[in-house]
Amino acid sequence: MLSCNAISLALWALVALAATVASGSGEDQCDASQPAGICREGRDSHLARYEKFEDIPEEMIQRGHMKELGAHREPDGEVDVLPYMISSEDFYESYVSRHKPVVIKNVAKYWPATTLWTDEYLKKKYGDVTLNMETRDDDKWRIPPSRKLGQFLDVYEEANLYLVDELPPGMRKDVNMPLCLRCNEIANRFFVSYFWMSTGGTSSKLHIDTDENLLTVVNGYKDIVLISPKYSRDVYADEARMLGVSEVNVSAVDFHEFPRVANIRYMVARLKAGDALYLPQMWWHYVYSGRTRQQAVAMWWKSIPYQKGFAKKSASTSRLRTAEELAADTRNTSLARWLEEYIWWIDDMKVEANTRPVCENQFKAMLDYPFETDKDQWRDQLTEGRAMTDNPDEDMNINHGCYFDVKNLESPCHAPVCACGLSTKSGSLSERESPGASDEEEEEDEELAQQNEVLCIRYTLDYCSKYEDRGCVIELPQSLNKKSADEVKQISAMKKNL
Repeated sequence: MLSCNAISLALWALVALAATVASGSGEDQCDASQPAGICREGRDSHLARYEKFEDIPEEMIQRGHMKELGAHREPDGEVDVLPYMISSEDFYESYVSRHKPVVIKNVAKYWPATTLWTDEYLKKKYGDVTLNMETRDDDKWRIPPSRKLGQFLDVYEEANLYLVDELPPGMRKDVNMPLCLRCNEIANRFFVSYFWMSTGGTSSKLHIDTDENLLTVVNGYKDIVLISPKYSRDVYADEARMLGVSEVNVSAVDFHEFPRVANIRYMVARLKAGDALYLPQMWWHYVYSGRTRQQAVAMWWKSIPYQKGFAKKSASTSRLRTAEELAADTRNTSLARWLEEYIWWIDDMKVEANTRPVCENQFKAMLDYPFETDKDQWRDQLTEGRAMTDNPDEDMNINHGCYFDVKNLESPCHAPVCACGLSTKSGSLSERESPGASDEEEEEDEELAQQNEVLCIRYTLDYCSKYEDRGCVIELPQSLNKKSADEVKQISAMKKNL
């Protein structure tokens, strides 16, 4: 097992190396005409060239076997770095709509948080706020109990703890809303904010987030490796115990166990204090936090791919797949398959002229924006988030809450088990509150909602195997993410209900 210092040095070496990577010929280099990190060698280029350890070139084995993830080859490049903040219109048009990562320097330079958030200040102001914890090595199967912030601050320098939770409402006044996010296209889709804090020297698992993410370092620094969803099969997405979290050990990749990792191309980024990274939804990534006190704030929001052939997010249409496509479809329940479909959809879409959004109310604090929360005790302090089908889609004549082809009567829009939609961050949209209901009735409602969610996923998988529909690449990554291997087996074994 490599030390955290070794990981940091190796990642920083990758960042430095990325700046010198040329676009010359050779199988390890991207075509200069393609975006960095998404070398397109044909529609099937995501399929592994190295399936077994014996297939991997000796040089690549020497470089990458039992080494940190990425050591097997040079990075395809460094994530774009902007030395200054850009307008929300430019940010949306140049990066969000194209799902292209970018680093923006000094975003938090003038945030009150950068000077206020000392341990003493946080303990005095928010010491009684209860927050969720994780382990420093991001062990998804060993989650520590929640504790008050003051208790965390008393022990976090020695304990195996990493604070990861929603940013408390009071602390949001210390965060200036980044200019690039002050846009209707984004603001109407805000989902949640997160606050990270530790003494550093931590490393996350290789994972995806199904929401767009602007990650800003308040104190400390972070090194990040980013991998396109096109390589989902090569990170063994479907072999994971928890979908969306790869089993590959990022600090020591075993090519005997995971030979397809040798196929992966990647990009790298370093965030210093004050810097922000736009991390597109569905991209695989892992984050190493340097050995110094760490604080970071993330703002997550939903993003919806454009309909093919349209400049606006028009209502979905579907295409019946050919007999050959249906016969070849053996990866129906595969998260990797739907993540690959997602990135190819983005890559294939024709973004026409006039895609720049109209951004109003440019000067608001973060607290003025509608973030949702899972914490009952905070709901009175925060504005409830608006439905995902508020603007801008209503302005584009989409007056329904379903992203599938409404005109196709076989789509999940018309399936009784999917009547309320597929997924939200906190579970199926069919989960509902019943005012005045007894505990027993609420438990029955919750059990029924969970059953319908599983049935809806099964129905949607069958529908998406039969039809090509934008709703498939929107909903299936959301629905399959964080499902356990046992749940996937249960869904796979179910009788088709289309």
